Amino acid sequence: MARGLVLVLAIFLFISGRSMVLVSSAPPCTSVIDQLNPCLPYLTREDNNPASGCCNGVKYLKNYSTDKEDRQSICECLESVSSRFAGLDFSLIPSLPKKCGVSIKLPNISSPNFDCSK
Repeated sequence: MARGLVLVLAIFLFISGRSMVLVSSAPPCTSVIDQLNPCLPYLTREDNNPASGCCNGVKYLKNYSTDKEDRQSICECLESVSSRFAGLDFSLIPSLPKKCGVSIKLPNISSPNFDCSK
């Protein structure tokens, strides 16, 4: 359940706009999941606010959102695992960057059926 939430968050982050830190390529899917895993309590409504570890993961993934291919890679990672986790509240995903103080543009993800090609 926690990994699904992490994946959803990673998708939003990678689809986001450009980062101030340039990174050559997207991290491996396992790293994406590890970075967003602390967000699961927030995304499953166990906590009202994301934990600091969650926000650190969001900031980390923002560094990998400099080009479309990297954002798609992160999104595809999240897409591949999101169906494994019940209880994720997809409506909370768009609020995550703001709650973490990260300025990024996110796609409209309101359900587990999202399209990484856009």
